[in-house]
Amino acid sequence: MRDFLGRIGLTTGLVVLVVASVLVSACSGHAPELVSLEYRLALRPLDPRGDAVSEQLSVFAAVGDEDGFKDLAALHILHDLRKVYWTLNPETWIRNDRGKETWLGGTGLSAPDARALPRGLYRVVLEDLSGDSDEATFSIGAGIELGAVFPVIRRSGDAVYVTSKYPRTELFFLDSVGTVLRAVDAPRQPESMDRLYASAEWRREASVLVAYGYDAERNLGVFSWNLDLNP
Repeated sequence: MRDFLGRIGLTTGLVVLVVASVLVSACSGHAPELVSLEYRLALRPLDPRGDAVSEQLSVFAAVGDEDGFKDLAALHILHDLRKVYWTLNPETWIRNDRGKETWLGGTGLSAPDARALPRGLYRVVLEDLSGDSDEATFSIGAGIELGAVFPVIRRSGDAVYVTSKYPRTELFFLDSVGTVLRAVDAPRQPESMDRLYASAEWRREASVLVAYGYDAERNLGVFSWNLDLNP
């Protein structure tokens, strides 16, 4: 009987050692790293005059994890004071590889009930499968939208005229569901859509043309009112 109890005790000790070994192994991973951060507040007019405006946030983080990209579990964007947050995961985030850097993030992040996004401090938290995390912050200043001017697109036949105060302005050709088919720099002079689209196929493929101006100093993007290509 004593031998039996001794064997039970030995076995129990081995089990404890094995479990402890597994726990140490599971906890010995590396924490993720949030290397750098990019963000942008985008304003989009809800009517041709721009009297009503929607706001959307784009956030991307350059990330790293010595345990591999598959160890990353979530990217949280939080405004703690107003209790507004978004969580992106491998099924919902956008991955963008730039050389040796991997960027994760999302676009079109909006506040509940289409309210204006809260101003002030935001936290971005990168979390891995073991719950380890790294974070960074950014801030949207009060009054950032003041002075914003919506670009204007006009069409005469197959020629497009773009008026924008922003040195960096792009044109997006969209299909009927809003997918970007082609993005080009907005012309400073009237230009034909055949040339902008690089073919006459825009007549069959594209439904909407929209201009997007970008103020790099304020991390602010401004859309034009949509130009319907198939009125």
